[in-house]
Amino acid sequence: MEKIEVPKEENKVLEGHQKVMYTTTETGDFQRTNYGSSVEEFATQTAVEEFEVLKQESIENIKRGISSPLEYFMYENRMDLATLASVVGMFQFRVKRHLKMSNFKKLNEKILAKYAEAFNIKIEELKDFKV
Repeated sequence: MEKIEVPKEENKVLEGHQKVMYTTTETGDFQRTNYGSSVEEFATQTAVEEFEVLKQESIENIKRGISSPLEYFMYENRMDLATLASVVGMFQFRVKRHLKMSNFKKLNEKILAKYAEAFNIKIEELKDFKV
């Protein structure tokens, strides 16, 4: 088997922390190796910037009454539709419907509680969201 060099570059995204990867020694034993990659750092920064853009677009859509606060908090917590649906235990089409302000206003306390728990906020923060 070809031996692969594990990158050990500094990753500013991790803020001083290091990732660990398991590698094998020449005798075949597993060992922990610190891992850092500038490519991974770039990909992470790009994803974070994309979520920030989506969050700003969400704020504009909330102001126009199109999107619900759920969309803002979804992007704030760096989730996509599939992730949020998985966290709250609902089908994606149902969560997508809740992302629209017209449907969000009809949600009951039980469903709002699921979203609030997913975002680690209080229900009032969802109901009284101000932009």
